[in-house]
Amino acid sequence: MNEYKLVVVVETKEHAYIRMFVNNILVNPEGLIRLKHEELDQLFKDLFKGSKGKCIKCHCLYAR
Repeated sequence: MNEYKLVVVVETKEHAYIRMFVNNILVNPEGLIRLKHEELDQLFKDLFKGSKGKCIKCHCLYAR
């Protein structure tokens, strides 16, 4: 079963910019993924449910 990690690197009022890891491998090395906050929440919920809890969302120290 895959393990997911969503790391919020930058947050603005409208968007979150994330790095995504699957099994500790960065899946977007070309740059950050930009999502609306609602999209990020839905992605997290879907991955958490699909992986049976093997998904975390964390923030970089300076993301907020």
